[in-house]
Amino acid sequence: MKIGWICLLGLALAAPAFANEGHQLLLGQSKAERAITLAGILQTSGKACAEVSRSFLQGTDENRAAYWNAECSGGETYVIQIPVSNQTRVLECKIMAMIGVECFTRFDN
Repeated sequence: MKIGWICLLGLALAAPAFANEGHQLLLGQSKAERAITLAGILQTSGKACAEVSRSFLQGTDENRAAYWNAECSGGETYVIQIPVSNQTRVLECKIMAMIGVECFTRFDN
């Protein structure tokens, strides 16, 4: 019985180490703050996006990576993957559509 409690306590203490901090940051932001953050991510990745006019949480995967969609004021649309490691990846939504994944649509999970 003691071993069970020790294991449970160990898991409880380790859980924060596996949190997706980048995703949690976005969730805690206002719509305007989130637009600024997502525009910054896109600009850092080399995308021309002066302003994000719409954002959308598409969902998360089995590895707790979050997928945010962003539409720029110029009409460009992107999916931003934010894994637990916070090393974001950016893809154009038209590329995602080629593999059958539509942006601004919730994942079925």
